[in-house]
Amino acid sequence: MDKARNDLSAAVPKFCLALEEHRRTVDGRVRTSQEMLAAFFPYDEKSCTDKVFKHLPNDVRGPIVAAWGIRGLKAALRDTDDKVQSVVHDALVAGDIDHTSFEDALSPETLVRWLSLADLWAFWRGGKLTKPAIQKALGTAYELYLFDGRWFLDTIQSKGGALKGTDVLAEGLTKDELTGWIKRIAETGDGSPKGVVAALGWDKIVAKTSNEVLVAVLDAIVAKVGLATTPTKHDSKPPPGQSPQSERPPDDRAWSKPPTAPEAPGSEEAINVVLEDELLVNPGLEDVEEDDGGATQIKTPADLPPALGRGRK
Repeated sequence: MDKARNDLSAAVPKFCLALEEHRRTVDGRVRTSQEMLAAFFPYDEKSCTDKVFKHLPNDVRGPIVAAWGIRGLKAALRDTDDKVQSVVHDALVAGDIDHTSFEDALSPETLVRWLSLADLWAFWRGGKLTKPAIQKALGTAYELYLFDGRWFLDTIQSKGGALKGTDVLAEGLTKDELTGWIKRIAETGDGSPKGVVAALGWDKIVAKTSNEVLVAVLDAIVAKVGLATTPTKHDSKPPPGQSPQSERPPDDRAWSKPPTAPEAPGSEEAINVVLEDELLVNPGLEDVEEDDGGATQIKTPADLPPALGRGRK
């Protein structure tokens, strides 16, 4: 077998694999099997475009085609790209295979090993993203160290940049939820960005934050690790400066800490948490119009909100 295009033990392929596996579940169905067929093998009665089989070596695609019963195994293992395309097209037009069997035959592992990761991301990103799908993407990327707590708080923003970091996370919380968040930070004694994110949890972060804000963070993560995305009718605007890129390893210079190991409690400067009125209520923000499509701004530690700022001297 030819050497796989992508190493499934690497972080970015793992991320794409998790998204594709989740897409095939009830909660993760941001794209249907019909849409998968249309994306990777669009066709009509007279023509087709193969965007998947031409990337698979013969010993991978041959058994797939043979399992559909549209070609003998020995012949399928020898077939050229053009022959495979023709055979699959004829079978689709004849109704011998449909969108369900097409998706079932192409496992998530097969797609992630052999296809462009940028194409797979663009396919997922173009779907109707739901809370479960967004949580899966953010949680997986965080677990794989594609971003860390400090980067997340520096990147997330809403209201056109009027709210940033912890202010964005606190905006949707009730007073009781906010108090519980502060208590958990105090109990763990970890006021670092990692501790702040962990104390709230991805389930609460995703549930209480708008999809538009969270998807903008996902787009920034993807830009950071070298995947490309093409806006679709479901997409929000890509991060400023983002342009189509070829596949390349993540740039470690974008990290506030190296991705090779998780942040240790106390490794970042501690944040003294004070429960103050201005944390519970954000006066003066009622008249700010919603505009989450603004430019992503990188914050400095001085930009953290007063109630979660650095320790006072």
